Amino acid sequence: MNFLEKLLGKSPRNEKTVKDVQDYLSQRYDLLKLELLGKSSQILSVILSMVIVVVCALAVFIYLSNALISWLTIALNAGWAYTIVCALFIVVILVVLHYKDKLFVNAFIRKFSRILYPEQEDEQPAEEISPELEEKGGGNEQ
Repeated sequence: MNFLEKLLGKSPRNEKTVKDVQDYLSQRYDLLKLELLGKSSQILSVILSMVIVVVCALAVFIYLSNALISWLTIALNAGWAYTIVCALFIVVILVVLHYKDKLFVNAFIRKFSRILYPEQEDEQPAEEISPELEEKGGGNEQ
């Protein structure tokens, strides 16, 4: 026996109410699954696109570093090219580590919060008071 049937007892009216509640809960569950599927697919697409961008950037970085080493070897006529490129990479790593929150963390948080909590433009913010309430003296007065 169902919990709602035990709670409400048996009657045609109660059975219809129980069926309506079950239908409503089933539809809400289906809606939740659809929203979860949509948001998870958006998050997955962001993650996959970032992985693709990082892999491509890494390939470009490797080719450019090889080109820089070749150019420095020719320009300096010495083996200092690898040392100079290594020092350049260390400087880049230190700068990225110093600004990692601004560059990566905040951007990811902002992107994922837009996906998970989309702003609804038609809703009025809680802090604003409608003009009718303000005139009547109803508002957030304490």
